[in-house]
Amino acid sequence: MDSRIRGVFAAYVTLLLYGIATTVSFMGPVMPLYIASLRIDIIGWSLLVAVQAIGMFVTEWVWGTLSDRTDRRVLMLISILAMSLLSVLFTIGRVIAFFIVLQFVTGVFFVAMGPVTRSYVTEASPQQSMGLYASLWWFFFALGRVIGPILGTFIAQNWSFATAFWATSIISLLSAPFILTLFPSDKGRRQEAPKFSMTAALKQVLGKRSAMLLFFSAAFAFMGRTLTTSYLPLYASLQIKMSTVEVGVLFAAVSAAQLVAMPVVGWFSDKFGRKRTTIIGLAATACLFLLYFWAGTSYQILVLSSAIGVGFCGTSLLLSMIPDVASPATQGTAIGIYGSFEDLGIIGAPLLFGFTWSVFGPTYIFGAAAITQLVGAALVYGINPRHARNG
Repeated sequence: MDSRIRGVFAAYVTLLLYGIATTVSFMGPVMPLYIASLRIDIIGWSLLVAVQAIGMFVTEWVWGTLSDRTDRRVLMLISILAMSLLSVLFTIGRVIAFFIVLQFVTGVFFVAMGPVTRSYVTEASPQQSMGLYASLWWFFFALGRVIGPILGTFIAQNWSFATAFWATSIISLLSAPFILTLFPSDKGRRQEAPKFSMTAALKQVLGKRSAMLLFFSAAFAFMGRTLTTSYLPLYASLQIKMSTVEVGVLFAAVSAAQLVAMPVVGWFSDKFGRKRTTIIGLAATACLFLLYFWAGTSYQILVLSSAIGVGFCGTSLLLSMIPDVASPATQGTAIGIYGSFEDLGIIGAPLLFGFTWSVFGPTYIFGAAAITQLVGAALVYGINPRHARNG
């Protein structure tokens, strides 16, 4: 088997296990429910979401840049080992100050897996199938996020929240053999690559208008995603009175919808254009968020959230535009910066949604989310098509 194919396979398997492990506890519905059980209010929870995102924001571009000039296997192993250790530490905390520190450190190491695997998949993908390969990146991560929330909430409901965090620790380590045996070592190739400073790489990427529009559109798109991961579980539990396992199924439904739709959307984008497909996805998601004002049962919430998962498929294609705005030598840097702007959206989301929840009421967070998606669509529309191969 070709080393690139083995590497892509290892990256997808790692993403699958990583998605399961992290959403079993601290990146899934178990986390907000665990925090609520400790009597930390919505403002406190919003602070924890923002702190974790700050940890991701300040380091994701660094991980991306390192992936351009360091053996990616080492970076992936650092990430999974850190997740295994940090998940255990969540079980001993009881006060918000402890969780603030832990959330920041978790953000720093959790975020490494994204730019490292993204940059490899982007590099190994045939140019004519870039959208499909990017879609499969999301497909395997989404598959993990289908399994993880259900498993985590089942463990929490039948045993304890602490047991769910221990499960994360164990599952995190399962991808190590795939990384060590299948993922190719690229140390030699990177030693032969032209050398340039990190500052030069940043200037080269950030100096392009289309790149900046792409990055800011990712920030607004991920504000909507943050609502479904960090606030929808609380809304379903506190307002709709869904059980712990039902909340897990709801969380998984969003990822399950992506799992089914993403390969189709990826094919559609390769045929009809990524820009057009992304705008449609953002606009559709905005409309769906507004429908939460009329959704009052667990069934309605489940169906609506699944539809939003399909809408998210369009925004996932933003990543596949990276080769259009960055040279091959700076794609890892561009992916890292792109990820940092995603994190910027996650930082802004708790400020917006926490304020909206507290001042106007829980349901109004969906109206705020709709606005963020429309702004994202407008930014994508402004990207100069001359910088894109097919839209």
